[in-house]
Amino acid sequence: MDLLWAFLLGALQGVTEWLPVSSSGHLVIVQRMISYRSVLFDAMVHGGTLLAVLLVFRMEVLRLVRGLLSLPLAIASHRSLTSEERLAWYTVVGTLPIVLVGLLLADTVEAMFFNPKIAGGGLLITGFLLLATRRSKEDKSLDLGTSLIVGLAQAAAIVPGISRSGSTISAGMISGLKREEAVTFSFLLSVPAIAGALTLEVIRSPLEEVMAPANLMGFVSSFAVGVIAIKVLLAVIRRREFHLFAYYCFALGLAVLLLLN
Repeated sequence: MDLLWAFLLGALQGVTEWLPVSSSGHLVIVQRMISYRSVLFDAMVHGGTLLAVLLVFRMEVLRLVRGLLSLPLAIASHRSLTSEERLAWYTVVGTLPIVLVGLLLADTVEAMFFNPKIAGGGLLITGFLLLATRRSKEDKSLDLGTSLIVGLAQAAAIVPGISRSGSTISAGMISGLKREEAVTFSFLLSVPAIAGALTLEVIRSPLEEVMAPANLMGFVSSFAVGVIAIKVLLAVIRRREFHLFAYYCFALGLAVLLLLN
């Protein structure tokens, strides 16, 4: 892959990872059109969007890290959990579903990335989830049950076309979670999921492939565009226009199902 395509695909990842339109679905579609597929490149551009989250949500990530460090002691001493420790515990619970899916269905999931029809169907599912948020009550705070529901939505989003941000934020809002809290938890939940996938792929790839110019270009462009996309999403959430992305998902999903084989 030349550097221009690497830049464009990285920018596409940066936009679509955080806007609720499925980055994996877009990458499957575009890579099918240009006859290129690289699991390592996908992992690298996801790494760029991960760095964007760590920058924009650095204070929330810091709270999560502090909670994770003190959580074992709190559990061992049977004392009440602090707010940071509860956040850490909910994040652990929410991460378990995608860990199990990744361990048990890794080969099946990887095969899906070669089928644009699956991406098209996933985009339609994302659209329906986004529309469902219009009737959400948003009258509760994060608890154990909601964190598990959001975690299951994240596990489902391993299928191309099902947006990770769209499904997790929608699941939180449909469950009654306040929209700001749903967004924050969605982004925090992405950190271990993306970091785990990136680490696994980097470990099993030769260093010269990881450091290939195209991979580095994709990483940088996905990071830069990802920061902008996160800020756009936060603005959209504040204006209560999150569901409007559903119509884009419907249009693209139908186009893929009708036009791509």
